[in-house]
Amino acid sequence: MGRTPATHTNINSKRSPLGHSAPVFYTKCIRSSMCFSEEYFTDTTTRKASTDAANADGNKDTTATPAQPAKPRKVTTLTIAAKKRRGHKITMVTAYDYPSALHVDRAGIDVVLVGDSCAMVELGFDTTQPITLDQMIHHCQAVKRGAPNRPLLIGDMPFGSYEYENVDIALKNAYRMVKEGGMDAVKFEGGSESRAKIVRHVVEGGVAVLGHIGLTPQAISVLGGFRAQGRTALRARSLVDDALRLQEAGAFAIVLECIPANVAIAITQALDIPTIGIGAGGGCSGQVLVFHDLLGMTSHPHHEEFVPKFCKQYAKVGMEINDGLAQFKQEVEDGSFPGESYSPYIMMKEEEAIFDKLLKRDAEKERTTQDKVMEEEESLSLYGNGKTGQ
Repeated sequence: MGRTPATHTNINSKRSPLGHSAPVFYTKCIRSSMCFSEEYFTDTTTRKASTDAANADGNKDTTATPAQPAKPRKVTTLTIAAKKRRGHKITMVTAYDYPSALHVDRAGIDVVLVGDSCAMVELGFDTTQPITLDQMIHHCQAVKRGAPNRPLLIGDMPFGSYEYENVDIALKNAYRMVKEGGMDAVKFEGGSESRAKIVRHVVEGGVAVLGHIGLTPQAISVLGGFRAQGRTALRARSLVDDALRLQEAGAFAIVLECIPANVAIAITQALDIPTIGIGAGGGCSGQVLVFHDLLGMTSHPHHEEFVPKFCKQYAKVGMEINDGLAQFKQEVEDGSFPGESYSPYIMMKEEEAIFDKLLKRDAEKERTTQDKVMEEEESLSLYGNGKTGQ
């Protein structure tokens, strides 16, 4: 990924090793505004409840009105920042389509990531590299329709859509993810100086950015495969610098993938912004898993598809799918489906009688036509009925 050599910076200082005097405006906004964002609404709600109670005591009309269900509050980058500050874990699930987004939203998950792993999980490719920006936007739109209001939606910028020296290309494509895909933020892989430059430019352009370091699948040709990262002291120290660099550039959070748990803890403690772990231990600010992996979508009675070592399966949905499909096949073949129970549409008796008469009349016309054809064929003899005609 072209990362710079590690610099021996005190990781507890929570400052960039690059020597910048102050973080960018976006990060400052998160730190200074988080107290206002959630506490303001909480205090306002409390004051309103107190006022309502006082009014109820002194109000002549004591008729109780039914309580209205509270509308779910939109999860934002400020919500995520406040969760880390308060020690509350962040939940994130990677989903790619309308039905999965619908389920994730109903479960109350904080963040939905439309990951470029869609290339492997949904489209059947061997790596994440083949998926295009247009394809990613297509899936982002589907997820947006499934979870339109509450969770924070993040679109993964695919390989080849942002890595150029001309940072305006990354900004232009990030705008497409927001405007066309309906995303609240985008995600970039890598923490090198050149990647931080891109992150800073996109954040300054008005698009929130989630960073991603450790195992970065888009760089599989450089990494030599899907391998855990940060298992040597120098490489781990370099990851700390990458994380600080991304924070300095304005990222609101960072995904830590496939790194030792102690390294993830060190990075999380060094940062003001949250970390989201996947195969990085329990010391991160939150956790993310892929929808299909955690639900066992590809599980089968006779074999198991590859599941990452770090993924806990909370269900065996694939087993249920297999059983359902097998039962459907059997019932269609033996004629028990659909049966009367699943054939609900009927005609009135009068209309059924008329319909039967029409079918009978059509059948009679067909027989008459066939009889005439047969008579004509019998009256003709291509071979002269055995006569030469001379």
